[in-house]
Amino acid sequence: MKKVSLLSLAAIAALAIEPVTLQKISVEGDIVNTDLSSTTLAKKQSSTMSGDVATALKDIPGVSVYEMGSRASLPVIHGMADDRVKIDIDGMTITSACPNHMNPALSYIDTTKIESINVVAGITPVSEGGDSIGGTIAVKTKDPKFADKAGEALISGEASGFYRSNNQARGASISATAANDKLSINYAGYAEQADNYKNGNGAIVRDTLYKQANHSATLAYKTFDGYIALKLAQSNTDYVGFPNEYMDMLANQSTSGNLIYKGKIGSLFIDANAYRQNTDHYMNKLIGERTGNMPMYTDAKESGLNVKATLPYSQTQTLKFGADYNRYRLNDWWPEDSVNHMAGMSPGTFLNINNGQRDRIGLFSEVVSQWSDRLSSIFGVRYDRVTMDTDDVHGYNGYSGFIGANNNDPVDAAYFNALEHKKVDNNFDITAMGKYVYSKNSDIELGFSRKTRSPNMYERYSWAGSSGVYTNPIRMDMRMVNWFGDGNGYVGNLNLDPEVANSISATLSLHDNAEKEWSLKLTPYYTKVKDYIDIDLVNTSGGINYFQFINTDAHLFGADLSGYTTLSDTVDNGKVTLKGSISYTRGFRDNGGSLYHMMPFHAKISLDRASGTWNNGIDIESVAQKSSVDTLRKEPLTPGYALVDLRTGYAYSKQLNMDFSVTNFFNKAYAMPLGGIDTVNYTANTYTPLQGMGRSFNAALSYKF
Repeated sequence: MKKVSLLSLAAIAALAIEPVTLQKISVEGDIVNTDLSSTTLAKKQSSTMSGDVATALKDIPGVSVYEMGSRASLPVIHGMADDRVKIDIDGMTITSACPNHMNPALSYIDTTKIESINVVAGITPVSEGGDSIGGTIAVKTKDPKFADKAGEALISGEASGFYRSNNQARGASISATAANDKLSINYAGYAEQADNYKNGNGAIVRDTLYKQANHSATLAYKTFDGYIALKLAQSNTDYVGFPNEYMDMLANQSTSGNLIYKGKIGSLFIDANAYRQNTDHYMNKLIGERTGNMPMYTDAKESGLNVKATLPYSQTQTLKFGADYNRYRLNDWWPEDSVNHMAGMSPGTFLNINNGQRDRIGLFSEVVSQWSDRLSSIFGVRYDRVTMDTDDVHGYNGYSGFIGANNNDPVDAAYFNALEHKKVDNNFDITAMGKYVYSKNSDIELGFSRKTRSPNMYERYSWAGSSGVYTNPIRMDMRMVNWFGDGNGYVGNLNLDPEVANSISATLSLHDNAEKEWSLKLTPYYTKVKDYIDIDLVNTSGGINYFQFINTDAHLFGADLSGYTTLSDTVDNGKVTLKGSISYTRGFRDNGGSLYHMMPFHAKISLDRASGTWNNGIDIESVAQKSSVDTLRKEPLTPGYALVDLRTGYAYSKQLNMDFSVTNFFNKAYAMPLGGIDTVNYTANTYTPLQGMGRSFNAALSYKF
């Protein structure tokens, strides 16, 4: 029987086709997913001139980005962000260890170390992970390299650097490998630093500077049918400004180890890994960017185990099954203000999360079936058990018994401590997808999923304000829990239920016979979320709103349209390709009101020309006015805008490449629709949206040896 490889509905919504660069297809069993390849990532890095991996995903239909700190952006898939999107790096689950989520998973890696990124939007196979409802982003670092034959030695490496004029950003990376046919050793390092950037009006946007570096080492042994690898990594962040938060990140050090095995036992393919990551995090206010002092520390330890097995048990069906375990421990404490000795921030230590515990164990099974040359399907079920707990807490005044005139910490702590903290969630997921190849030029895919996510540590266990007593007009303790960039304050809720999302989606794909010259894809989707974790207004003071997390019902819907066409392909003119995408997303509570941070209608068009050693292109991004906003959070409206980027690249040889670009060519002044409010350059209660970067001249150079 002729086999037709299955392109899952989840992957259809994942990518705009990148015809100029390598479009990698990774095959495992009969499942085929489209990835951002290392070549594509290199091109994106040279044009964006940033190590922020999240920015490399912005061209994907249905994906947008919360602009947080310059090295800590959060990807959004069909209106869902942060913990609603599962992100793993080589099978490692990395939880943001910060009440402002300043250290998300993608902040620990840069594009130079990545082999591919698989973005699965909406209808996510259960094998891609549980405890998430918005999709999956799976990052795969570069595979170890080995010599081709016994007795041979392989020595290779790459060095690169870049510069961006607007904020004087500069960065460099190096990678080196030494290997024979069985053993491989690799080191990779990356460092990046930038000053504050300027907006389109030439004004400095304060608190947008950053400095960070990371290192990794890989030791790998090649087996008969796979390899065993130990990957060690260290990330050191000196500082990152967060203009849309009340705090900045002044230090973040993490170390991780990941033991990976890929191989076969008979016809059974095994993909397994065991990992551990320790994170030390420190927040305060960057001197010169803000005033005041409020030290805040977080210590997190995360470990886990994943085992996936793929078994082709007939000519037409493949079974994938496995288990995964994640163990997360969190301590979040705020020492007294020893500089100003403010009554509201002393004496003693504020225990925000005290010995927080979150354990998840999951089991899944998935069947991939090729019913005929034209019809194929994926069906999977998953079970996750999530157990959470914390110890008792106290506020700044818990040691001495001193109660300031406007301090509620002892009341809130006593209320929280009297409640049962341990919570157990039993979560069930189902995914069903099918594809029908109608003709050589068209196919259609349909999918349904039921996905579940349990609350994160801060949604359940942040406690300041939990008693409902608000005699303090300025609840700074509540404003310290906020990963939304909206200037408001938040308190957790021990009674939260897990979110349950039921999604349906379809994709119509039209293309040429070989799927190389032109393509057009339309993907509408709809998601109904039961017990969506949202907010309830509990107090207003000084123009700032204070919220408690609650469950409500919500629905999200939209559509993605993407395509490309080859305009010409000749020896004289080279290959000229036009590509574009359009995305529309809306989200509403069932009881009325828009969900927070829904990306407005937006479109992007790119014209690329590749001729010999030259690559040239122009990108035009257009974003409509943001008119659907969350009024509870006082989310600001943002005007529409259009940005134009120019880029060119020259391959001097197979080893040496140079890239140049001008981003925001017309120096357009604009407000970022997902940038939150600017609490540094304006007062917080003015709710002024954060401004984007103005024109920048950029250059990048890379050399392979």
